[in-house]
Amino acid sequence: MQSEWPAVDELIALAKESPAQLEAFRRSEVERLIASAPESIQRRLRGLQFQIDCKRRLHSSPMGACIELSQMMFDSVSQLNNALQGISAQRPQTRPVASVLPFTKAV
Repeated sequence: MQSEWPAVDELIALAKESPAQLEAFRRSEVERLIASAPESIQRRLRGLQFQIDCKRRLHSSPMGACIELSQMMFDSVSQLNNALQGISAQRPQTRPVASVLPFTKAV
């Protein structure tokens, strides 16, 4: 279920001429994407989108919102990295012990 997006030039023109229409398009695409996700994660995605929308509203400029959302993504990746490092640290780092067999020369 993939929708046809307008060309980049059309989106730029829409942003300049009708920001409300561009926002409606953005919201409908976000909703379409969340609805296409497995039902088991839709609630989490809606919660995440709520956080994103709140952070966007807190900033008076698009650049401020962009920086805030970039920091949010960085924090998420950092948490994932820390979790993976924790898993790696829990693994045993020793190699299995093996006996070395001597080869004797047959006479």
